[in-house]
Amino acid sequence: MNDDLTDKQRKLVDTIVTTGCTIKEAGIIAGYSTKNNTEAARVSASRTLRLPKVQRYMMKLKIADKCNFDLDRRPIYTFHDNSYEQVPDKIALYHGDNGKYISTVSQKSSDNLRCYGEFVNMLNDGIVDSDMNTDDIKISDNIYNDGKRFARILDFPAYKFDYRGEMFNLRLWSWTAYDLNWAEQFIFGPINIICMNGQFTSNWKIQGMSKKNWNRKASITSLDIKQGIDEFLNFPERLEVLSNSMVNNWQVKHLFENTIAHIKDDIHPRVSDYRMRQLSTLWDRYKGKFGMNLYSVYQTATDWASNPEGKGMPMNMTRTRSQQIVDMMKSNDWIELCQREIHKANGFAPREIAAMAG
Repeated sequence: MNDDLTDKQRKLVDTIVTTGCTIKEAGIIAGYSTKNNTEAARVSASRTLRLPKVQRYMMKLKIADKCNFDLDRRPIYTFHDNSYEQVPDKIALYHGDNGKYISTVSQKSSDNLRCYGEFVNMLNDGIVDSDMNTDDIKISDNIYNDGKRFARILDFPAYKFDYRGEMFNLRLWSWTAYDLNWAEQFIFGPINIICMNGQFTSNWKIQGMSKKNWNRKASITSLDIKQGIDEFLNFPERLEVLSNSMVNNWQVKHLFENTIAHIKDDIHPRVSDYRMRQLSTLWDRYKGKFGMNLYSVYQTATDWASNPEGKGMPMNMTRTRSQQIVDMMKSNDWIELCQREIHKANGFAPREIAAMAG
């Protein structure tokens, strides 16, 4: 890679990427001078990591090896009367490393499908161009269903705030999929680092590419990121508004029964006792901690969405449940509880976060 990095700079980044150690530890391993004080290595390494060329190199390397594989695209044939005939406009996708089947897509989808590495590079470019502080950035790359789907989560510890004794960090969620069951999506939001609740917010939703629309591929720009950071820094004010809006148990029960615990069915619409038991346990926890207010209601709902229990893929469940929170916060029940002065709180969660969930 032609990046103009010194051997020491490259070793610093490679050590952080491959071991996940601290900046101080990586600085010492890479050979930054300690001057009889290990803190000196941390200072020098931190200064190095702020250099744009080093940041670009670091971000480019961040996709995990297990997620960075090629696609084997194969035409599909049928066999009839001792002859083969190619199925028009259909391509079978296989894992390029282990040969496992992934999905069948149209020829257009196959031609336009962006590989996971390209998706990550697009994210990296936006982050680096924004000049945001990436000190101690934490990145988690994961594939699901034998490589059919990919998720990248980035935590930015340099951006944080304390609200009522709980610390929140800035997080970027992003998804894409080779089987097209997840659209390309990105969203910024605070993550409660104590209970790991994702504070999903529609204002930070960055428009992604739908599997049905290949005319415009998704992108994340430096402007998107700067707007997300501004929203993050203003978020405590919104939480304060919710904290000052009081509710009672009956109102909360009514809200959940009509929204996230409600099972939609044309013949037998009903309330899920299982969901209500989960929500009741969480509500008892949060009202005891923060009081009888909408902030506790919001924490109850986001905890339920962010930490799913039961059968199914947790990431799928989180995406689906987040959409249910969106619907809850668009409901008349929520709006009535918000009252006029906090009507603007409607739609805290991403509007389409689960639109393509499988």
